[in-house]
Amino acid sequence: MISTTKSVPELLREEIPDLPVGRQPVRLLLCGVPQGVERIVHQLHILGFAEVGEWSPVLPSPVDGEVIRILTRYCIIKG
Repeated sequence: MISTTKSVPELLREEIPDLPVGRQPVRLLLCGVPQGVERIVHQLHILGFAEVGEWSPVLPSPVDGEVIRILTRYCIIKG
């Protein structure tokens, strides 16, 4: 089976099942030239912010020569 990479809008609209009450997704987007985006992903890993594999695959950007990677984190929203 060949899997296709989802587009940025598809990823942003994707349902996140079984979230505990009060937890909401927050998405961080890295946009820029491929080498710069990868460098930041790896620097954030070294700093303990996120594992490299937690980021989305490299996605095409509407800006020529640039790419996007998305990281979803969850925060608790208090009433």
